[in-house]
Amino acid sequence: MKITLVQSRGVVGDTKVNYFKAKMRISNVESDIFVFPEMYMSGYVKDVKSVNFPTMKVLAIDPLKELSHYSGATVICGCPTKNDDDTYSDCALVVDGRKTYTYAKMALRADNVTDETANYVPGSEPVIISRGGLSFGLTVGHDIMISDLCRSYSENGADMIICIAALTAEQMGPFMKIARARAIEFSIPILVCNMTGNDSGTEMGGLSALIGIDGEYIESCTSGSDVREIRLDPEEIKALTAARMTIPKFDMSEHRIIEMETVEADPNSPACPLFG
Repeated sequence: MKITLVQSRGVVGDTKVNYFKAKMRISNVESDIFVFPEMYMSGYVKDVKSVNFPTMKVLAIDPLKELSHYSGATVICGCPTKNDDDTYSDCALVVDGRKTYTYAKMALRADNVTDETANYVPGSEPVIISRGGLSFGLTVGHDIMISDLCRSYSENGADMIICIAALTAEQMGPFMKIARARAIEFSIPILVCNMTGNDSGTEMGGLSALIGIDGEYIESCTSGSDVREIRLDPEEIKALTAARMTIPKFDMSEHRIIEMETVEADPNSPACPLFG
């Protein structure tokens, strides 16, 4: 199986250009799965209400469905969605043939390119997709920090976690440390696809990578707008999944509170030989 990471940024407000950028990659590279960054389809807009959703559907999503159908490739990319109750979600859009599926970001932040907490409602449903005998749990951005979400994927048979992100270089350092810790903690490989380039005046960090269950990088990208092709051996990955040990859960509903007793220093005690 081949997965292609595309770090390319989405142009803010130009979904047609974003589609053609994706088409250029998908049409010229043979791959089973293409992964694009968070909010790729619209760019990281500061106000989601400015997105013309009917236009994005006609100019980008519908053509992407046809492209997926004829190429045989599954496409995962970031895309805002408008919900039935007129709220919005920051989603991972999965395009498989003429069908689409979404996973809504849970861990919304106020310190990203835009204040996500003011634009979107958090999701609450883990999503696992399957392709070529492998199962992939989906996350967006800081969702990787949700230990219970990663545990859910590990315990429910996901062979790998795919995380799409839009983070600066300064954010990527701490973020990848957490992603590596999650991979070790739950014995599950994690594939991170981060946006690169200037988006809404903010320079995104790139540095996408596939992290193994030992926390080490198996494949990694630079901060530039490069494409990384990752080949997976399904049998090898499934063997790692079968050997995965479940971390026990601990009941911490009970706890003790111990109040320290404050005592006055003894004025007649010996002086410290070093500090007096």
